[in-house]
Amino acid sequence: MQCALDVVHALSGEEEFNVRREKAGRALLDLFQADHFASFHWREEGRRFEDWVVINMTEANLLRYEQYYQFHDPITLPMQRLRGATSVNQIMEERDFERTEFYNDFLRRDGLRFGVNLHVYDGDCPIADWRIWRGSRRENFDRRSLEILNYLAPYLRNATRMAQLLRERRSASVAAISIPTIRDSAGLTDREAQIAYHALLGKADREIAAALFLSLATVRTHLRHIYRKVGVGNRSSLCCRLTGSNAPGTSDPRAIAAARAHHK
Repeated sequence: MQCALDVVHALSGEEEFNVRREKAGRALLDLFQADHFASFHWREEGRRFEDWVVINMTEANLLRYEQYYQFHDPITLPMQRLRGATSVNQIMEERDFERTEFYNDFLRRDGLRFGVNLHVYDGDCPIADWRIWRGSRRENFDRRSLEILNYLAPYLRNATRMAQLLRERRSASVAAISIPTIRDSAGLTDREAQIAYHALLGKADREIAAALFLSLATVRTHLRHIYRKVGVGNRSSLCCRLTGSNAPGTSDPRAIAAARAHHK
């Protein structure tokens, strides 16, 4: 019960949503004594699940999924159609599943064996796909696990809706802000201003890296420098500070300069 409450608490926190997704994922692994977690969100622009947060899965293998295996995935789409917590063996017999390219060349590389997906919808629109997997040394998920996941689904739905709404509001606020304005008002370098601008648009670290042809580590290093200069501790606070959406006057260059001086 405590682990289920930890999931709810993580989803309702005040950190950036990807941080909350990871905390909720770790709580889910504890709750179900599982080993691997992945969370994907639906992007209507490309009509696909992306923007992933993962635990105990390699980034290189996930890139292989995006480039190839999502188009040769025999289980995810049937799971999605059921609109709830669904185990792999509800879709495909275990013996047949073990013979698939998807299992042998993708899932087994990271040690995934028994899986359950929770697809969350907002009306008729899919908004989130959360995946929990156990390794071969454990047993398969039981019916009770699916019931608990379905119980948690409304909390995930509400948290995702709020994150999407915040992203839309930020995009509207950013429309009147340019990279030079961010650079000059916050005392950032040209590269830092570019990264801050993409962060304001709601892009994940990996998306920023791809857009600017940088490594993920480089983007995260720049973000730490940006937080220090602007005087904030996370992405949400950065967006509020630069767009002025947190309080009147917080986007004023003098306010940012004062905060930056305070944190030097």
